[in-house]
Amino acid sequence: MLRRTASYMKRHHLALFALFVALGGTSFAASNALLPRNSVGTAQVLNGSLQANDLSKNARTALKGNTGPRGPAGAQGAQGSPGTAGAQGLQGSPGATGAQGVQGAPGQSATKLFVALDADGTLTKNSGATLATRANAGVYRISFNTDITNCAYLATAGQDAGGVSGDYNIFTSRTSTTTVNVVIFDGSNNALDLPFYLAVFC
Repeated sequence: MLRRTASYMKRHHLALFALFVALGGTSFAASNALLPRNSVGTAQVLNGSLQANDLSKNARTALKGNTGPRGPAGAQGAQGSPGTAGAQGLQGSPGATGAQGVQGAPGQSATKLFVALDADGTLTKNSGATLATRANAGVYRISFNTDITNCAYLATAGQDAGGVSGDYNIFTSRTSTTTVNVVIFDGSNNALDLPFYLAVFC
């Protein structure tokens, strides 16, 4: 039976195709005749079968309502807990106080040999001198009780009662192992009698 049907369709396929097209065209024509343009209504549409693209632009616009009021703000979230503070570093211990150094021995006086003389050769202060004289105008000799060969001699005009002013020069020298000469003169090499101090540093 199947073989016969297949053989029949093979011999008459062109005729069958023509018949199919003819019947389909008649159906299309009949549907156009039965459904005029813009004639589809609620009765012809199944509920839920239309899509948004099936509607016109105006219809889609009409379906959109006004924007509703803004909803209330949500409740504020809980605040996060603060981070844990880092531990404070340990403070270093202060260094130990060093031991106090041993006190040094008291120093000796700068000099134990000194004198203060008035202009006439009178001793007003004396330490270690055995003799003080005015040998000539502006020339004085002071002897001490020790050898002063390796010492230095420093003389300056002056007195406790007040300073000495004017143009003068003082020159010192040693005449023996114990005696110092002091000579005072002005800028013209004229001898001057002036009060002075003499210190011997050994």
